Amino acid sequence: MKRSKNHMVRGLAVVIGILMVGIAVGLFKMAEMGADPFTSMNTGISSVLHMQFGTLQLIVNAGILLMIFLFKRQFIGFGTIFNMVFVGYTADFVMWLLGRLDITFDSIPIRIAVLALASLLICVGDALYISADMGMAPYDAAGYVMETLTRKKIQFRFARIILDVLCVAIAFFTGSQADIQWKIIGIGTILLTFCTGPLIQFFRIHWSDPMLAKATERTTEKR
Repeated sequence: MKRSKNHMVRGLAVVIGILMVGIAVGLFKMAEMGADPFTSMNTGISSVLHMQFGTLQLIVNAGILLMIFLFKRQFIGFGTIFNMVFVGYTADFVMWLLGRLDITFDSIPIRIAVLALASLLICVGDALYISADMGMAPYDAAGYVMETLTRKKIQFRFARIILDVLCVAIAFFTGSQADIQWKIIGIGTILLTFCTGPLIQFFRIHWSDPMLAKATERTTEKR
C-alpha cells in the first residue's frame, strides 16, 4: 500500500506538470512570439500538412518513442505516454477555448506578459513531472539516445542543442510554406533555448524535488 500511495502522489504530479506544459504551449502559440523548438517544428509541419497540431505531435512523439525503446527504454514510463498524448491536445484545447471566449493578445505588452507566463508554466511543469521520475517525454529523452549512439562523443547538453537547432531549421522551412515562420520562431524560441534547462533545474532543486519528497514521506508515515 505504501508503494501504491507513493505512485499515486507521483502520478498526480505527472498529470499536473504535463497539463501545465500543455497550457503553456497553447499560450505560446496564441502569443505568436515564438515557441520552444520542438513545438515550433510540429506547428510548422502541421500547418503544411493541414493536420491538427495535437495529432501531428502525437505521431512525431511516437516515432521518437520507438527510437527510445530501442536504445534507452528505461526512460519510458507513465509520464512518457501521458506527455505524448496530452500536451498537444491540451494546447489545442487552450487555443480553442480562448478563441471561443474571443480572447486575443493583440498588444505587444500583453503578448510579452503571456510569453513570460507561458515560459514560467513550461519550466515549472517540466520540473514537476521530471521530479516524479515516472518517465521522460520523448523529445527530452532524445538527447540521451544521441549520446548513446555516439558512445558519449556527443554529450547530452550538446546533443540537445543540435536537436533544438534542427527543430528550428525544420520549423523555419515548413513555416515559410504557410507564411507563419516568424510567428512560430521568435523571442520565445530564443528564450526557451537558453533558459529552459537552468530554470527547470532551479525549480527542481528548490521546489518540486523537496515537495515530492515530503509528500511521499507523509504518505509513508500515515501507513
